[in-house]
Amino acid sequence: MPPAERCAVAVEVVSRTLVQASDPPRGFPAVLPVSNLDLILGSFHVFFIAIYPAPAARFPAVAAAARAALPAFLSRFYPFAGRVVPSASTGVPEVVCGNEGAELVVAYADAALADVDFADADASLGRIQVPFQRGLALSLQLVRFACGGFSLTWGTDHLLVDGHGLTTLPNAWAEMLVGGGLSWEPHHDRSSLFRPRSPPRYTPSLDAEFVRYDPASLPNALLAAALVRRNYVVDAADVDRLRAAASGPSRRATRLEALSAHVWKLLAAAVGGSDTHCRMAWLVDGRRRLDPAKYNKTHVNNYLGNVVTYASREAAVETVRSAPLADVATMAAAAIAEVFRQERHEELVDWMEAHKGVFAEGGKWTETVGLGTGSPALVVSAFVPFRVEGDFGFGPPRLVMPWVRPGRLGSAAMTVIRSPAGDGSWLVTARMWPRLADAVDADPEAVFKPATAERLGFATRRRGELRATGTAQHAVSRM
Repeated sequence: MPPAERCAVAVEVVSRTLVQASDPPRGFPAVLPVSNLDLILGSFHVFFIAIYPAPAARFPAVAAAARAALPAFLSRFYPFAGRVVPSASTGVPEVVCGNEGAELVVAYADAALADVDFADADASLGRIQVPFQRGLALSLQLVRFACGGFSLTWGTDHLLVDGHGLTTLPNAWAEMLVGGGLSWEPHHDRSSLFRPRSPPRYTPSLDAEFVRYDPASLPNALLAAALVRRNYVVDAADVDRLRAAASGPSRRATRLEALSAHVWKLLAAAVGGSDTHCRMAWLVDGRRRLDPAKYNKTHVNNYLGNVVTYASREAAVETVRSAPLADVATMAAAAIAEVFRQERHEELVDWMEAHKGVFAEGGKWTETVGLGTGSPALVVSAFVPFRVEGDFGFGPPRLVMPWVRPGRLGSAAMTVIRSPAGDGSWLVTARMWPRLADAVDADPEAVFKPATAERLGFATRRRGELRATGTAQHAVSRM
């Protein structure tokens, strides 16, 4: 099927079944309090999607394996058999662990993987994940495609997982199904791991980083809908090339810093003269910066909950546009280094302790940089530190990607993850304003290549397929 004829996915749910843990852990708390770090990002649905080519065994065997394995999996990851509900006394979300059951969804898609327009994220990943009921801690979703391929999606609440935790779920699933057990023990005790200090101590600047979530202050629905979502592949050679350009004689940039610097320049080019400044932000996992003398290293590594924080930096558009890539990478590195420390996370715990009263009023907090107000901002969620072992007995996936529904938040965003191909390439889902999408597509360096079915390995490359020119296969609609 030519690129212009690629199709959006239509998914029909065949069944939804509640599955309980087969062996609930003895003495497990009936109610599991969440940590203050969980409350920083808050409660909203998040998905992890893995897409597989047709296995030798047919789809009924895949579904049967999932049904058989889920009860034992929930016994080890017991909170995911519970429910996320607000406390009746404080309004703070908590996890009720009564073995109410996780949801197992089986669905069918009307398209073959080779015919799916994967470069259009909304037409592909946006259709594959299935919305689920609020309060469910886990919705495990199997979707069969017309070609016999399938997707396995983990739907959960961000209150329960950060990027480390979200990728741990499919890794543990694969280990249990292939190896017959789990070689490590999940650490579920959230509130005791990150206790607030007495009295709370935090820098006053934190007050400016968060704002009470108020729909009236967000971009209207039509403005939010104007943002487009695209899937890209970034080849390993391009990552290495950017890293070399972003490094200097005294400092070697990381791959993420190099890509961030390139993206920042694309953002500045898109902003042009419409604003004097633009911003970049990053979600940073703080596990490696926690002192093992204070925070048990095994518990921290086996903890699925949130240990992340935002780093952000605003700069003049002209500075970003004119500076060498190495200087922009240094700016990104400095912003990340400011929050990549234990004290930052302890301050966040204390800040939230002093601001929990908003939950009793039915409110919550959100990060100011994500609203879409002020200078144009792009938030990078980097999953590249996390390796995903997605083979649970039916072969490895060819596409993996976290997914969230941003609602009316108006900032741009990029999620970056390692390709399961294992060749050093990265996969990217980007949510962008049309002008930024144009800048990405017109980039002469062609770093971001459309994630076509051919490029992902779901279809045979055709002789006439455009090479890696960075030219998008979609017209970007404008308002």
